[in-house]
Amino acid sequence: MIEWDSKYETNISEIDSQHKKLFRLIHQIETVYEENKNHLSEKSKLLIDTISELEDYTLSHFLIEERVMELNQYPELETHKKQHDQFTDKILELKEKLNQSNLLSNNKDLEVFFANLIQFLRKWLTQHILKEDMSYKPFIKFNL
Repeated sequence: MIEWDSKYETNISEIDSQHKKLFRLIHQIETVYEENKNHLSEKSKLLIDTISELEDYTLSHFLIEERVMELNQYPELETHKKQHDQFTDKILELKEKLNQSNLLSNNKDLEVFFANLIQFLRKWLTQHILKEDMSYKPFIKFNL
């Protein structure tokens, strides 16, 4: 299970608070997955709702984070935005795949889908924070 750790702190209170929420949302997806592996199709609405919440919250977070970088004239802002866009595109793609009726009715395929989704989310969030978000940290002089 993915857990927040101080190594992910940017020391920008609003950003850290949002990152913690993203960790909680991913943890929520992991928990539903782990507790319902053998009958995920019965929990499909809950899983879709949780992914939608993650998607919505991520979009909001990206806008705020990008605004902080913009206000502080972070030189790699456009590159960082592209990474956010790629993540958003991937989540939309996965959500579309999940909404396919044949996937939702096949527990084995659903289990593989969520195992892959969780692996992707864990890797992306932790690597993005540790590498990309930490790179803007020295440029931040003021917050929103």
